[in-house]
Amino acid sequence: MYFEIKVDPSTLAAVTGWLLLTWHAFLIVLSLLGQYVAQTRYTRKPSPQSSKLGQDAPGVSILRPLKGVDLELAENLRSSFEQRYPKFEIIYSVAKANDPAVSVVHQLMKEYPDVECRLIIGDRQVGINPKVNNMIKSYESAKYDIVWILDSNVHVDRDTLGRSVDELMQPGIGLVHHLPVAMQPTSYAAEVEHLFLDTNHAKMYLAINQVGLASCVMGKSNLYRRSDLDRAGGLGAFAQYMAEDNIIGEALWHQGLRHRMSADSACQVLGRITPSEYCRRRARWVRLRKYIVTAATLTEPFTESIVCVLMGAIGAHILFGTSLLWYFVFHWCAWFVNDWLLYRTLVITASYARKPHQPLGLYQFTRAWISREVLALPLYLYAMVGTRITWRGQDYRCLSDGTAVLIAKN
Repeated sequence: MYFEIKVDPSTLAAVTGWLLLTWHAFLIVLSLLGQYVAQTRYTRKPSPQSSKLGQDAPGVSILRPLKGVDLELAENLRSSFEQRYPKFEIIYSVAKANDPAVSVVHQLMKEYPDVECRLIIGDRQVGINPKVNNMIKSYESAKYDIVWILDSNVHVDRDTLGRSVDELMQPGIGLVHHLPVAMQPTSYAAEVEHLFLDTNHAKMYLAINQVGLASCVMGKSNLYRRSDLDRAGGLGAFAQYMAEDNIIGEALWHQGLRHRMSADSACQVLGRITPSEYCRRRARWVRLRKYIVTAATLTEPFTESIVCVLMGAIGAHILFGTSLLWYFVFHWCAWFVNDWLLYRTLVITASYARKPHQPLGLYQFTRAWISREVLALPLYLYAMVGTRITWRGQDYRCLSDGTAVLIAKN
């Protein structure tokens, strides 16, 4: 005995149409939310209150791991020395004494003799992650409970520390992070990278963190308390992961500690990037995430403009007979305008060392934006079928448990 279930084809089509259209509408809302957050947060930066407390302000240890001379390294590191905050120390760390970054640090220490700063030479192997190995000694010797992990390739505003401490001192907050943005591309591929970080990635990052339903952290610039992280095993416990920033964020989140973003960005000068370097960066991004945040990674193609707008066009055509072409053209152009407005806001308000950043002209923006959107799905598919990544000149293979193994050089 069996039951035969008959589904009316028109009902199935209608359900499919509504699902497709609803997903498109959901992404429109997320995109507009990211735009709203950018326009309200970064165009009106508050004056930090913690900076006015003098020696009563919470102390902060700024940890900056180094390897080689990044583009604009001296200016990036100088932005730490020039923080308008009354109580902090800077700890630079480097794995080898002959690293060229050492001389840059020594010169800055001479320029700012009144800033408490030290350089630790020599890493300790506590796991596969070279960044954690590099700064584990800095973390353990930090003078203050609040630590600010700040990558060497980014520049921050002088009031970033003050505003970040203001946020960290709010009840229930365990981590403060900053929006990563990219500036000053000097090649076509760098412009594409520039557009990825300052449009698609930025609006999703802002929207997801505004909703605050789960941890979503990128480790360019993060503040948290050592006492909180030590309850999760300390920094060394995360050295087995290449994406330690994401795992640390989740560990703090699971303690009931929420995350906040201050009105600041972590600004990286891109310079020149080759097309192959761009592709490797995007592949590394996906391969690191696919075993750690699998659900989010699997939905990623459906958040891209071409796929998402096409889904909406098909849904509207099924339900209302709308022209596929005109629906797609209208909504893809609207997506473009939203990204253009967001992009200009983030570039104009980003921190800078010498002179304000200038947005790309409309032609350059359009060329790079279309290239980024068209390449998104092929690069995603390429990344999903592989496990090999390159970080700072060394190759690794990502494992299904989120860890990685070193690939020996021939």
